[in-house]
Amino acid sequence: MRKAAVVFITTLATAGAFAQAPQGVTKDEIRLGTHVDLSGPITFWGVPQRNGHLMAVEEINADGGVHGRKIKLIVEDNGYDPKRGVLATQKLLQQERVFAMIGVLGTPVVLAQMPAVLEAGVPHMYPGSPSRSMYEPFHKLKFSLATPYDESTKAGVRHFATRGKKRVAIIYQDDDFGKEIRDAVIAQAKPSGMEVVAEASYKRGDTVFSSQVTRVRQGNPDVVVLGTVVRETVAVMGEARKLGWRPDFMVTQAGCSQAVADLGREAVEGLFALCQYVPFDFDNEPPAVKAWMVRYEKRFNAKPDVAAAMTYDMQKLTALALENAGKDVTVDKFIKASENIRNWQNIFGSPPLTFGPDQRVGSKTAVMTQVQNGKFKRVTGALPLK
Repeated sequence: MRKAAVVFITTLATAGAFAQAPQGVTKDEIRLGTHVDLSGPITFWGVPQRNGHLMAVEEINADGGVHGRKIKLIVEDNGYDPKRGVLATQKLLQQERVFAMIGVLGTPVVLAQMPAVLEAGVPHMYPGSPSRSMYEPFHKLKFSLATPYDESTKAGVRHFATRGKKRVAIIYQDDDFGKEIRDAVIAQAKPSGMEVVAEASYKRGDTVFSSQVTRVRQGNPDVVVLGTVVRETVAVMGEARKLGWRPDFMVTQAGCSQAVADLGREAVEGLFALCQYVPFDFDNEPPAVKAWMVRYEKRFNAKPDVAAAMTYDMQKLTALALENAGKDVTVDKFIKASENIRNWQNIFGSPPLTFGPDQRVGSKTAVMTQVQNGKFKRVTGALPLK
């Protein structure tokens, strides 16, 4: 594949360079910005997400860009820290003067920095968070491709209720991300005939979970819902296994990553995970996905995970809207073109994405998977969401 004009930028841009076009657009390029975790507790998501962004943009540029303009992607590190996320956003808006923010990673980070993006009149596209707040309340500049945590979590609780589970506990990260999952479990338990028997929280970045596991174990749940990310999912289940404790565990999309199975090994066998993108199993993937996986591994010397597939799709969707907005692109034309995306199907077999003037979330579909012999296997079709 020909190397494309995708770079990490540290120099300042001048306002004069953009005087004749919208911010971030010149006759030769369109500047897009993002920030992900490259140094903090969710690098298992952040690094492949950066790679997926880069891979897509390189392909777009190798194909000639968009109306003759190359995409210039500026990637910053937010460390999964809201304060660092705000600073990264300020740099991207004020110094780099990006046209749009694409795929910012991490619910608490996104929530901290999104107001500045919207106030600047910059499109906030496809954040790396399935939180409902990514598309509600409605704002014309907000779009999300991710099935919301609360609806998928409720569907997961209903699934376990149909399997005869009666007692549910929750271990969750003590921030907007974890609390959204906690609240969804509590809201759905009673209508499903289940009782919430215990809950425990932890601070973002914690690495020891013995007290949380001990606390929820005392409630004697038969299913434990995890509002955790990759490393924390592995640590919680590892602690439970050390105690010989084996209720069903279910994690949301935040733990639907092959890194969980690879790191946790025997400790995470049997883990249930709600997924929008199901982690790859090369031998069983269709030819287009196999070819993509080979390209990815050659480019980054690492095996691809769904985190990369998500951001790859984010950039492809962005390029599609830029193309359909026409050569004389403006923010309004770009938003209109994004609203007109209908039944967009990626190569990975995820549910099609549709947006509209009143629809800012592309999909509300999740499947239940389970870690079996180190791989995520589908155990249901699409779960009904409400």
